[in-house]
Amino acid sequence: MRFSLLSCLSAAALLGGCNIDTQFTRRTYNDLFFQEARAEVDILFVVDNSESMEAEQERLARRFDTFIDYMDEVETLMDFHLGVITTDLSDDNPDRGRLLGTPSVLSRSTLDYVDKFKDRVQVGITGWGMEKGLEASLVALSEPMVSDANDGFMRDGAMLVLIYVSDENDCSDRGALPSEDYCYLPAYQDDLVPVSEYVAAFRQIKGDTQLVMAFSIVGPMDTTYCEDTLPGTRYHEVADLTGGAIGSICSEDFAGIMDNLGLSVGGIRSAFPLTYRPVERTLEVWTCDHEPCDGSNGAAVARGEADGWSYDDSTSYLTFNGASVPPRGTVISVKYEVAGSVDRTDTGDSPLKSPD
Repeated sequence: MRFSLLSCLSAAALLGGCNIDTQFTRRTYNDLFFQEARAEVDILFVVDNSESMEAEQERLARRFDTFIDYMDEVETLMDFHLGVITTDLSDDNPDRGRLLGTPSVLSRSTLDYVDKFKDRVQVGITGWGMEKGLEASLVALSEPMVSDANDGFMRDGAMLVLIYVSDENDCSDRGALPSEDYCYLPAYQDDLVPVSEYVAAFRQIKGDTQLVMAFSIVGPMDTTYCEDTLPGTRYHEVADLTGGAIGSICSEDFAGIMDNLGLSVGGIRSAFPLTYRPVERTLEVWTCDHEPCDGSNGAAVARGEADGWSYDDSTSYLTFNGASVPPRGTVISVKYEVAGSVDRTDTGDSPLKSPD
């Protein structure tokens, strides 16, 4: 018979004491990840088409070559789809959520696909000032669009990469706010759809947390030297929650940003979401060329901000830094104790996700 602490305290009061077996154990868990040998990547650019974006669109088009250079270097390992939509979801926009251009999906086999992308990414500056990039991308990837106008863009098993480009913050409210004037008022921030809800929706669409990454070329947190730009906090958040990266829309030249995007989008992942919240001191990381992957046949990876792994508890991502990023074809094993003690008499075999 098992006594709870409360029943034991009651017994102690009546009988003078009792013994409690207070031993606890921790459950261990082993996450396995795979750096695919060949990558299929569906890349959706979500570009702000409000009146302040002309120069930024020109820089994006001009530096697209640096983005695509990496794709060309790994031609046999990279199969990509490219699509472009705008942040304009106004009722009078017939193209809301619709991939622009003909053909709407660009790939390596599309004739002059680089020039076609450069043309369509300059989406104009007549769009709605209430930029709804997150909602626009969800509309583009959901029914009826995904089976109609945007059919053929998204493929089963392919990595979905979302790239947001805007000099404003996201204002995806699903009709809760009367106008764009309310988007930045502190009292109305709770009326915006939580960013985490969009991340969950994208992951549900793909059926795998590892198959969704978001990148943002947006306003930095400090816009002191960035005229007519607002911090893209919600776009920052979606990048953080999916293991993506952030570039500044205020950069004079997008060459560096686009080069980094090309490397990341090229299917080489550096950040991986752990299934459970770990006890950080117990994290053990190995890379191998086949399964099983552990200390017997793998190479241990040390913790390190320069050329090792790091862990972010706020997002549950383990990130490989510098030279430690695993190459294509690598099996990655992360073993750890799950945070939160578990009563050793519990015979269940499933770890706790975030035990209190």
